Amino acid sequence: MRRPDRNSFGRAIIAPILAVLLFCPGLALCDDWAAPLNDTAAPPRLVGVDKKNRTFNFFEKKSPLKLRYSYPCVTGQLRGDKTRINDLRTPEGVYFVEYKIASGLDFREYGGVAYTLNYPNPVDRLRGKTGHGIWIHSKGFELAPTRGCVAIGLKDIAEVGPLLSPGTAVVVGEELREPDGDGDETLNNLKEKMRSWSEAWSNRSPELFKYYDPAAYTLATENFASFRLNKERLFKILSFIKIFNREIHALEGPGYWVTWAEQLYTASNLSTEGVRRLYWQKGDDGDFRIVGMEWIPRDVGMRAELKQGKLVAEAARTVATDAASEAPVAPRLDMPEQAPEKTGASRERIQGNLFAGLNISAEKLAAASEPLVPKKRPRGVPPDEIEWGKGKKMNDEGADTPRSPAPHLILQDTGRKPASASSENSEQRATAEPATVAPEGPKPEAPKPVAAEPEPEIIMEEKELAAKFDAWLDAYTSKDHALLEFYDFQNFNSRPIPGATRRLSPLSVKQRLNADLKAPWLFVVANPPKIDVKGSLGKSEAEMMIVGPQGAREGLQSLWWRKNAKGEINVISADFSPSDVDLDSRYLELVSRDIGKMLEGWRLAWEQARLDDYMSYYAPNATQSKRSGLKSIRRNKELLWDKVKPAYIQFSGMRFSPDKKGYIRADMNQAYADSSGKKDKGLKTLILKYDGHRWLIQREDWIAEKPGAATTN
Repeated sequence: MRRPDRNSFGRAIIAPILAVLLFCPGLALCDDWAAPLNDTAAPPRLVGVDKKNRTFNFFEKKSPLKLRYSYPCVTGQLRGDKTRINDLRTPEGVYFVEYKIASGLDFREYGGVAYTLNYPNPVDRLRGKTGHGIWIHSKGFELAPTRGCVAIGLKDIAEVGPLLSPGTAVVVGEELREPDGDGDETLNNLKEKMRSWSEAWSNRSPELFKYYDPAAYTLATENFASFRLNKERLFKILSFIKIFNREIHALEGPGYWVTWAEQLYTASNLSTEGVRRLYWQKGDDGDFRIVGMEWIPRDVGMRAELKQGKLVAEAARTVATDAASEAPVAPRLDMPEQAPEKTGASRERIQGNLFAGLNISAEKLAAASEPLVPKKRPRGVPPDEIEWGKGKKMNDEGADTPRSPAPHLILQDTGRKPASASSENSEQRATAEPATVAPEGPKPEAPKPVAAEPEPEIIMEEKELAAKFDAWLDAYTSKDHALLEFYDFQNFNSRPIPGATRRLSPLSVKQRLNADLKAPWLFVVANPPKIDVKGSLGKSEAEMMIVGPQGAREGLQSLWWRKNAKGEINVISADFSPSDVDLDSRYLELVSRDIGKMLEGWRLAWEQARLDDYMSYYAPNATQSKRSGLKSIRRNKELLWDKVKPAYIQFSGMRFSPDKKGYIRADMNQAYADSSGKKDKGLKTLILKYDGHRWLIQREDWIAEKPGAATTN
């Protein structure tokens, strides 16, 4: 290790390097990128990797940026920017530490500890780059070039590793250089753009969408049309949105910029905090627009500061709307735009006693404070001689090409007994019966062993497994009995799974699948799967929520797949680990449209005093305040509506949340008036249950705005 003195950035760079950034507009790819490290908006900690000079530099911002550690390092075996999987190159650009892997690593290759990076980032995806598993790690012995990762010495990673906390920025370039003056102007422009973007979001303004490049955003992040439709719907539903940003940081990448800040989002439906990243590229008109976005839920202390009155929003809401007075609209929970990995979030549900006097609290979503260690660990390893988490890794850096099997020796068919083969590394031995000597003619030569050609290696591609999983999920979602054909039950769990704490037997898997397929109805939602492939084996992991007549279950669905010589890919082992995977918003998105239509139909039937239609929205065993059963509810309305009829019913501030049974709780502010002129306001709470065809009211509760208010409900 070379320990520099605490000097400025200008003396921190070790070798003379390029002075001009190679700018790469659009989708162009950039090799030999000279990375500028601008300290004007740099974060408190920053890693700079100089591939050409093989140095790993750790900086701290102490006005100005100063170098704290500098170590020798190695990167990919080939020079240039990474563009595809297994190309033996290290990617160039701006990346961020995700989490720490502290066990299950091959010591020789990884030194026992690794820090993952978020390659590919949105711009990488926009440019069509492939691959995964780019880490910062060590080597057990000598620092030999990697398959794409950045490696430093054992003592070095022990020293700097504790400082590589989640979110630490890592700039990787062919060389590092000091920034030029033009970068400061762009930097300040983008910081101001992020502030204006936050303000437009807080204001629920259509100006928000002008900050995006729709085509690029669709390729890099998510479908822009769906994103915009969802936001426009939320702008109508939510009565307020507030965005709080801490200090905005910015770094320049090859042909793009990244701005990010710790952020607190609070609205009438939920509150959450974390880190927001925006990826910007310059368009043909010379203006920067957002092409990618990342949201990482994390406890950053902003919620606590807000409660203490120490946090002031950068963008206060200035545009008034009448969203609170609109009729019910099918809602979808906002934030984050991409479903995050579960980080051990704690959840505080809305309870009825919180609504006395209509002092209503929105649902609170708090991220865990320690995302350094992965919160979702694999629940087992695949059923084969290969152990996931040991030896060769299923990532770009560690995915060595599987060895071809050694050719086996076979004997010609001469009536002799075939040789018995031992292990791959031992000698082949064969014992033959004594040869029969012919009465005449020369003695026949002993047959020579002939080396058989090795069987072609079976390789499963990531895209193959991803497509297979999508087909499996489609069959599951549609309750197609072809789902069973995805499983190789004949060879299911035929090999042990070393280290697995639990695994499902073929019988239990069949029973569960048959039960789901025979269910009268089923809702299935899932996050995008994580795909790992090694040779003919593959593993898919997806967070899933399955809701049926028997209730809801959610957790991590792990499937191990094998590709056979015919090219067929089948499930050969499975595991479902129950856990809270936070798919409530996805479930609500799936059902909220039908619920919104149902509630509006119920409101109109009530307002127009159509008794038969009104009663059709209640389950047979429904309860309404102190009344239980359809007969009791119907009799109460008949007596009430004979005297006075409803004049109008209005709902506002509607909030949905599912429970563990798959029921939906709907809370809303209700304003009521009848034909006699009496009026009241309060909180209406409905518990909704799906019967296989439609949503019905299972329970109805009412809390008046003031004690003693009229109870015409």
